[in-house]
Order: sequence, then C-alpha cells, then structure tokens
Amino acid sequence: MLAAGGQDGAKQRGVFEVLVLDDSAFDLNRIKRACGKTGLPVNTRLSTCLEEFEKALDERSYDVIFIDYLLPKGNGLHAQRLVNNHPMNFGAAVVMISSEMRTDVAVASMKKGSMDCLSKDALDPDKLRELMIASAKVFSEASRHWIGELLAQQRVQISQDVAKVIRDEMEFGRFVDTIDKRIIDMLSSKGFAEPENWNVSYLFDSDEPLRFR
Repeated sequence: MLAAGGQDGAKQRGVFEVLVLDDSAFDLNRIKRACGKTGLPVNTRLSTCLEEFEKALDERSYDVIFIDYLLPKGNGLHAQRLVNNHPMNFGAAVVMISSEMRTDVAVASMKKGSMDCLSKDALDPDKLRELMIASAKVFSEASRHWIGELLAQQRVQISQDVAKVIRDEMEFGRFVDTIDKRIIDMLSSKGFAEPENWNVSYLFDSDEPLRFR
C-alpha cells in the first residue's frame, strides 16, 4: 500500500495495488487497460468470483478495490464486508461499481465505508487516477487513526505496569529509589531504545528516600 504523496510520491514509493472483482471478462480487461493509462504505476489484479476475490485478499494489501455489485453468487455488499473484516485489507479504499448504479445500493455501500459508488462507464483513466490518489489519502488517514489507537493502548499498559512495580516494591519494603531501575527494565522489555540512558530523576522527589516497613 502507498502512503499519501500524489503522483510523484507514488512513483517514489512503488506502485498502486488495485484489485477488481467483476464476473465480466470484458469489463475486467477494460478497467485494467484504463488503469494502465492513468500515468501512475499500477499493478492490477483481476478476480471473477468471490472465491478468487478472497484468495487475492489473502495474498497482499491493496490501495483500491473495485467491486461489481451484481455477481453470480453473492453481491458486492457481501464482498465489501469481506474487505472490511480482512486483517490485511480493512483499510483499503473500496469503490462499488455497476452497469447501472442504484441509489439504494450506493447508500448501503457508503454506509459500510466505501470511498465511492460509480457506474462502470465513469471509469475512464482520469477518474481512475483521481480515485487512486484519493486512496493514498484514505490510507494515510486510516494509518494515523490506528497508530493513535495503538499508542493510547500502550500508554495505558505502561501506566498499569508502572503502578504494579510501585506496589510490589512497597509491599516488599524496598527503598523507593530502587523503583526507577525496575521501571527502566520494564520499558526495555517493551522495546524502548536505551532507556537506561534516560534521565528519570525528575520523576522522583529529591528528599531522602523512605523505607517502608
């Protein structure tokens, strides 16, 4: 998957990974040709049924996933649910497509988080280029959200671990000034770089440490 950065950024970082689900070989090849005319580096994977689609999802992460609503088995909303629940592709930009896009389908798809819902006739190179660049921004925003969530969870866990260290030290009657050593060891176990070189003196009182009985 690409980070945001526009056309030049895309060329520097690799290629746009695109997945298309459509049971029509004609439409699949037409979309693939149009992707090749966007002026962007694109790798397009084609799937004709839900089974091939699921296999493609498991093989790599994608920037944009085009889903035809009308399928021989299941429908596009089912396929979109597979994307939303997929551990590697839940952040991909989904575009629902159809020969004639119905309003109720578009509304249902947008509620499930699709980036756009379009008629297949609208998928010319200019529109595809626009969607690919927009997908990079979607991925960047999703990444910031999940990184923030992970950092928040990590802060909570560290706070809980620090509190446990302090409770243990006090329970066994050790000096308060030994607590910083256990905290640094705990941070090292979590992958923080060289915490032994950090200045943690500001965390503790300058008064003589107390001995707990």
